[in-house]
Amino acid sequence: MRLVGVRAHVLHASFAAIYGGIEHVPPSLRRPAAHFQRIERSGQYSTLVEAIGENGESGWGEAFGLPHPGMASSLIEAVIAPALADIELDEPAAALRDLKTYFFALGQTRGPAMEALSGVDIALWDLKARVAGQPLCRMLGAEPGSVTAYVGSVPFLPTPAESAERAVAFAEQGYDGVKLKVGRGAQADAAHVAALRQALGGDMPIMLDANAAYGVDEAIEVARAVAPHGVAWLEEPIAPDDPHALAKVRKASPVPIAAGENEFDIAQFTRFVEAGALDIVQPNITRAGGVTGLLAVDALCTKHGLALAPHGVGSAVGVSAALHACRAARSFTRYEANRLLNPLRDELTQEPLLYADGVFTAQDLPGHGAVPKPDQLEAYALGPAARGARHAAE
Repeated sequence: MRLVGVRAHVLHASFAAIYGGIEHVPPSLRRPAAHFQRIERSGQYSTLVEAIGENGESGWGEAFGLPHPGMASSLIEAVIAPALADIELDEPAAALRDLKTYFFALGQTRGPAMEALSGVDIALWDLKARVAGQPLCRMLGAEPGSVTAYVGSVPFLPTPAESAERAVAFAEQGYDGVKLKVGRGAQADAAHVAALRQALGGDMPIMLDANAAYGVDEAIEVARAVAPHGVAWLEEPIAPDDPHALAKVRKASPVPIAAGENEFDIAQFTRFVEAGALDIVQPNITRAGGVTGLLAVDALCTKHGLALAPHGVGSAVGVSAALHACRAARSFTRYEANRLLNPLRDELTQEPLLYADGVFTAQDLPGHGAVPKPDQLEAYALGPAARGARHAAE
């Protein structure tokens, strides 16, 4: 099959537009985690990737959108798309190999270049499956079906009582595992966790996500403080750039350590695994190499007996692709059902995501099943003119 072209669609769902002004947006949306306390979120971003086949078919992918989708989209349009024009598409990894080598040679081993390639990889896999008339997971050796999830997240709320109230609301919706954002210090974090445990009872898994809020010693202190309350894992307690430092945390921690959403290549994941830094590995399909990359991480986890629990932030396109890859992943345990307000996840596609009672469904549709509605692409498009107008409104 000949690949006619690749196109980027830059999207922004503005919280200010949804709420009628930035002053009306709840603080828990603008500052949902430790790393958003100074630089607030303005909304949901996404770079969608459209791969177009010779007969007019389109496959859809997604590149991670934060802090701004323009970074990945510029590389897709100016570098990747021209390099892929009119190639014969067989295996997505083979199609992107030279581009990955090129970016690595320029030192672009992390960030927008890898996110751009991830989005294109997803789009190429989706196109290949759609042309074959097969669900993506079937092309990966699995069948459509259920994908166990947990809810992420109870955001950075002011008091333990508010955190507990939000967690109970999630539990009442059918979720059987809840992630809590932490990063307030050991004593405060432990108070929030204790409130959740008391409200939820002793059986529901509670995951914690610090979003790199701590240094090594602080992270160990936090792990020891929250351990008596029964914690499934402590996620990304320190900055994601030092596997040996994270290994120190893991060695001293009484709770399992999780990380991986800020890694981009299998070599980076391998360094963390071989350093003994992780119990749970959390790649994001929209930045860690797409479908090809997530399955490479799965193979690494399987080899070392580690659990795979992919990061679940993104639009319906990225989530749908991840669900199909999770069906094929041998080390898979749980997928993150992110519930931060996101029209790009809940309203964008012709077929909505299927989720009920703590379980997603990888749907029996061609490709990964997520095809954007044209009117939604237009409504959320962040073009040059819209970019200035929307930012001025916020």
